[in-house]
Amino acid sequence: MPGPIQTQQFRDVFLKKIDKVFFEAYDEEPEQWSKYLNDKTSNQYAEVVQRYAGTGRWKPKAELANPEKTSFKLADLIVTEHEPWSIQVEMSREANDDFKFNEVENMTRDAGHGAHDTVEAECAKVLDNAFTENTYDGTPLISDAHAYRGAQGGIWSNKIEGALSDSTLKEGIILFREQKDESGKQISQRPKKLIVNQALQFQAAAIVQSVLQSGTANNDVNTIPDLQIIDLLYTESKTAWFLQAARHQMQHYWRIPVEFRRRSQMTDNMAWIWDGYFRHSTAIEDVRGIVGSTGQ
Repeated sequence: MPGPIQTQQFRDVFLKKIDKVFFEAYDEEPEQWSKYLNDKTSNQYAEVVQRYAGTGRWKPKAELANPEKTSFKLADLIVTEHEPWSIQVEMSREANDDFKFNEVENMTRDAGHGAHDTVEAECAKVLDNAFTENTYDGTPLISDAHAYRGAQGGIWSNKIEGALSDSTLKEGIILFREQKDESGKQISQRPKKLIVNQALQFQAAAIVQSVLQSGTANNDVNTIPDLQIIDLLYTESKTAWFLQAARHQMQHYWRIPVEFRRRSQMTDNMAWIWDGYFRHSTAIEDVRGIVGSTGQ
């Protein structure tokens, strides 16, 4: 015959509920970073990507003549190491004994919010640093001086000047579609997303979603192609805007996804400890597939 429920059983439920509260808080708001970074998993210390400059256009061949020889040329080597992040939450023996669940729940929920906030802010740095921090090719993600790695040489741009408007957005779309690979071959990509800080969400919607041309008094039909508007809370710039392809190569790697675990034993000062931890990284593995402007 089952025995009566005892205090220790309630305490165990109490402790397990705390674990659950953390992840409930972490997931309260949808992730934003996964809307502009690819969500990938890593099983090693670092991710290594070797880029190549491939072949150019094929050449005509005369009858019985040998074909012109070509070879792939090594380009940039990208090594991305994962960075660990952690936090420790402590609950006293007294709080556990007295079942102060509301206080501990609030503390744990705050830790969940903190983990969510940290991941979002760190991922947003990819866009925050897009005009200033060099990537694998020695220039920022958005630059007018990207170098082709193929034998043909030369430079190309994915940078637009000016605030977000109907005209600058169209300039960005045209520039986007002119992108070529390392050997100068045309890339058949179209922008699918318009990425802005939430401060520009209404202006972005007016430009993209208006039936008629935005910002004019005429009756011209709005010819901006259908773009998904991604308005972000965590980017610092209130003016920067970006166009991004569906097949971009801006990555986020989870080496260890967010964890929140209670230690099996109390500490020497008779406290329960929860350890929060994650290990991740972001990487730009191709500066193509995106066009941007500081909005200035």
